[in-house]
Order: sequence, then C-alpha cells, then structure tokens
Amino acid sequence: MDYRYLLPPLVGAAIGWLTNYVAIKLLFRPHLPISILGFKLQGLIPKRRKDIARSMAQTIEKDLLSSKDIAATLNTIDWKDEVEKTVEEVVEHRFAARSIKKIPLVGLVSENLTYHIKYLLTREILRHIDKNKEGFAQKLGEGVDVQELLVTRIDDMDLKRFEDLLTAFISNELRHIEWIGGIMGFLIGLTQTAIFYFFR
Repeated sequence: MDYRYLLPPLVGAAIGWLTNYVAIKLLFRPHLPISILGFKLQGLIPKRRKDIARSMAQTIEKDLLSSKDIAATLNTIDWKDEVEKTVEEVVEHRFAARSIKKIPLVGLVSENLTYHIKYLLTREILRHIDKNKEGFAQKLGEGVDVQELLVTRIDDMDLKRFEDLLTAFISNELRHIEWIGGIMGFLIGLTQTAIFYFFR
C-alpha cells in the first residue's frame, strides 16, 4: 500500500482541527489589545464585551427573569411563618428575662405577657405587610432594573472569569466545532487522494 495516499487525509484532518481550534481560541484571546506589525489584535469577545453583556442581560430579562417576576414572588412568600419566627426570636432573646421566669408567680405573668407581646407584634407586622405589599411590589418592579444590574455584574467580571462563564455553557459545542474541522479536513484530503489516484 502506498502511504502517500494516506498523507492528504491525515494532514487535512490535522489542519482542519487546528484551524478551528485556533479560531475558537482567538474568540477569547488575547484578552487585552496587542500590537503586531502596526495592527491591533484582540479577541472578539473581550473586544465586544459590553455589547455581549447587554445582549445577555436583555435575553435573561426578556425570557428568564424580569423585575416583575421578582416583584410577583412577594405574593408567594409565606410571611406568617417568617414573621412569627422573627418575633419569637426577638421577644424570647431580648425581652424575656430568664431570671424573672424562675420566680413562680412573676414567671407565670412573664410567660403570659411574652405570649401576648408576640401575638400583638406578629398581628401588627402582618397587617402592615398585607396593607403595603402591593405598593412595595410595584416599587420593586419599577425600581429594580434587572437588565442594568446584570450588565454591570457581567461587565465588572474579570476577563478570565467571563471567558470561563461563556465556555461553561458552550464547551461541548466548541469541542464539536473542533472535531468537525478535523472531519472536514479529512474528507477534503480523502477527496484529493481519490482525484490523484484516479487521474494520475
């Protein structure tokens, strides 16, 4: 067997894989602009980072999570349990003197008083929450700009962390692109071999 016929497919596969590998790396690298022969070179994603951050934030707010969604969760929270736990903790640890409870009659009055304080506080807090919940939800929906919050957080990320974040979502797809480059190169090399073999 003439091994020269194997060379074009193997070289084509290597070149195809390497070309796609380098192209993918150049999406992210170099992070900062460098000058080569008078040309400024920078990875496409770091260069357009602000645009990408805004596009990601718009997509997240539009399709996944908006300010209205966050405000709507206020209606699903079980405020009663949360308020009761908080009041219990505050009253028991700050108002109920354990030394007083040891005195039989005073301790009984103290426990009764503690119970009534907890009951009244819980009732008033829940009434206040119910009364102002809709207004608070509306203010939260109008006042929290999820898109700007996301843009700021993404834009403030370290470039390496930003790269890791993006590649974490599409790592399999990027690997497939590399292998497709190798397969395409192999097929092109195989075609060249076939042409040389039949038309020599």
